[in-house]
Amino acid sequence: MPVLLFVACSGLMHAAVIQTLSFDLSALHAGSILSGSVNLQNPLMLGDSTQIPLTFSDPADFSPTTVLATLSVTNGVPNDQFRFSNVSFTYLANNKTYNLTVFGAASCVVDFPCQATGGYQANSPAAFSGTYTVTSAAAPAPVPEPSYGLLVSGLVTSLVLGRRLFRLEAQ
Repeated sequence: MPVLLFVACSGLMHAAVIQTLSFDLSALHAGSILSGSVNLQNPLMLGDSTQIPLTFSDPADFSPTTVLATLSVTNGVPNDQFRFSNVSFTYLANNKTYNLTVFGAASCVVDFPCQATGGYQANSPAAFSGTYTVTSAAAPAPVPEPSYGLLVSGLVTSLVLGRRLFRLEAQ
């Protein structure tokens, strides 16, 4: 029974929100973007946070090629603010490490859907500065996978029938 419930519930769970974080790094390297997104069940609300893996549009120029950032919703005046933390990378052209920090948080009047732009600075004192964008949008409707559904339902049926047959043979 637990396996049957697990299979039934897994088919009902789908992402409802796509949360995106994007940094314009043009001040450091023309045309460079650091961005990523995650799928969430619910929009981020005040006090919530999520980790987002970010990749560079030109990964050969940066190290590491993937950076993990934490996006949080904090209380701001007059609106909720989207802040990031833990964004650090090395620009290989000058072999310098840059730590991005919020310098003018992105905020939304409405938490969902939301597209907001905020400011950041690299290092202190600032080596350069730029903008970051946060987007919360509805995920597209999920596409059903009938081949997996058939396989899983066949497996569950086999397990249930096999167990019942085993009980009959034992009696």
